[in-house]
Amino acid sequence: MKSLNEVSKTLSEREKISAIVWLVIGIMQCLSIVLIFCGVWNIYASIKRFKHAEAVLTPWRGIVNSYDKWMNNIIIGLVINLIFGGVIGVAGSLYDLFMVRSYVLDNKDVYANAGL
Repeated sequence: MKSLNEVSKTLSEREKISAIVWLVIGIMQCLSIVLIFCGVWNIYASIKRFKHAEAVLTPWRGIVNSYDKWMNNIIIGLVINLIFGGVIGVAGSLYDLFMVRSYVLDNKDVYANAGL
């Protein structure tokens, strides 16, 4: 079984990758001028993700529930990117769904054993 420290470090790394993905998508969208609204949205999301990557290194009570409920945010980001940003934004949403959110939910026993 993985330790809470290992899970937290891996989650933080995945959050940083997600932030980089959103930053690259946002910059590409801003450069296309037509997609600038969505690009700015994604750059803002990237900044939030970099901050979140640090926050998950010290897990908090309810972290699993937080990621479990995160589905709505992912869907909102997906829809905004599909409508205003083209298909490229789908990559960030899929990464968040399958690599970040799923990782936390797959390791909920580690958080539970730590009393979180």
